[in-house]
Amino acid sequence: MLAPTRMAAPSEIEQGMLALLFEFEHLRVATLPPLNATDRLRIGRRMDCDLVVDDASVSKMHAELRWNEADQRCTVQDLGSTNGTFLNARSLGGREAVLRDGDILSVGNVQFWYLLTRTLHERLRVGEATGLGSRSG
Repeated sequence: MLAPTRMAAPSEIEQGMLALLFEFEHLRVATLPPLNATDRLRIGRRMDCDLVVDDASVSKMHAELRWNEADQRCTVQDLGSTNGTFLNARSLGGREAVLRDGDILSVGNVQFWYLLTRTLHERLRVGEATGLGSRSG
C-alpha cells in the first residue's frame, strides 16, 4: 500500500527547475516510447502508471500526457493530484495545456524537461563540445 502524498516544497521545485536549466550535464535522460495516433501516458506513484515516479510528493495518479498524431502535439492535464501539476511554474488547475519544446513540467517536487528529440540531441552535442558528459537512465 502506498503512503499518503507528501506536500511539495516550493524550494525543492525551484531548485529542480534551476538544475534542469543549469546542470544539464548531470541530468538523467529518459525517452518516452513512441505513442500511437492518439495515446495517453499516465504519471504517478502507482505501479500501474505508465511513468512511475517514486517520490512522496507525487500523487498515486498525478497527471496525464496525451499525444495527438493528427495535430502533432502533446498535452498535459492534472488528474486531481494533491500538489497540482505545473507547466513552466504555472499551475494547470483543471485545464489541459499544450506542451512545447523546452517546457518544464513539475509534478510534486519532480521536474521534467519536455524536449523534442532534435533539441535533446543538439543539447547533448553542445555538452560534448564543451567536455560536459551526459548520463542516461
